[in-house]
Amino acid sequence: MEHVIKRKGETEQYEPTKIKNALQKASIDAGYTPEEKEDIIEEVYYNIKKQIEGKKELKTDTIKMCILTELDKCEPYIAKSWRIFDNKFKKR
Repeated sequence: MEHVIKRKGETEQYEPTKIKNALQKASIDAGYTPEEKEDIIEEVYYNIKKQIEGKKELKTDTIKMCILTELDKCEPYIAKSWRIFDNKFKKR
């Protein structure tokens, strides 16, 4: 993937490390260390990467939904923590 379309419509270069960083932060918010959930983080990151490969651009909301779907499958508590953070701090 080359570009990400942000919520307000601006476009930025795709940076895969942002996905991994977001997963690590969600793990911490859920009460784990990134090391405790390293396998889950890597699995979700790998699955997301496979899903978005070959796409020229995607909206951030689409990427987020892919991440949450994967987390729901393998670590629902982290997904729940992510949703709580989103509902509390992010404006839609």
